[in-house]
Amino acid sequence: MNATATSLYAGDAAARVIRALLDFRSLWTTHDLVTTSGVPAQSVRGIIDALDQEDLVERRAPGVVTVPSWLALVRRWNEDFRFTRNTHLTYWRTKPGTPPLLDRIPTTPIRHAVTGTTAAHHWSPATPTGRTVIYTPDAQAAATLWELIPTRTRYKSVVLAEPESDVVYTRSRKTPTGLRLAAPAQVLADLLTGAATPRTPAAAPLTHWMQQHELDWRY
Repeated sequence: MNATATSLYAGDAAARVIRALLDFRSLWTTHDLVTTSGVPAQSVRGIIDALDQEDLVERRAPGVVTVPSWLALVRRWNEDFRFTRNTHLTYWRTKPGTPPLLDRIPTTPIRHAVTGTTAAHHWSPATPTGRTVIYTPDAQAAATLWELIPTRTRYKSVVLAEPESDVVYTRSRKTPTGLRLAAPAQVLADLLTGAATPRTPAAAPLTHWMQQHELDWRY
């Protein structure tokens, strides 16, 4: 593994390109990836070249690539772009007597995307129960509106995650109640790299669902 590839996969540009490759079933041209990811063409070419060297994309024609295994791509991406490395985490609990947190969130204007086991359970009910993990750009503002109290307990807590990259909100899914869930590929990536507790093997049910229902989450 060369240092150039590692730095590419850890950054925001790589996250945007890789999420595009994961979220869509497509033959990709550089132009299409630039349009979908918002990443400049030169950076897209560098990222694709690095992925090609690791056989994570296949070249079908000059300037045209596809992804032979989305799961292999997720796992390789996770080696560099990790939930516990690319987010600032704070820990909270709900105030006694307040309505359920996930019911309150859609009634507020705070940007959010639920990830971790709570989001995974929406698609794969066999996912073990775990802590509630929510991406939001301003944890303190969110905690105030959502009536949360700081806590030192990490395993039975609400985790507010301030991401370094806004890609975590990209193609989020809206539930009937208005709650936003991070896209399945993002949720799986997060489960594989720390969004669940260390003792909870939470990624397997979602991985199985994604393998069996690819047409439901890859556009």
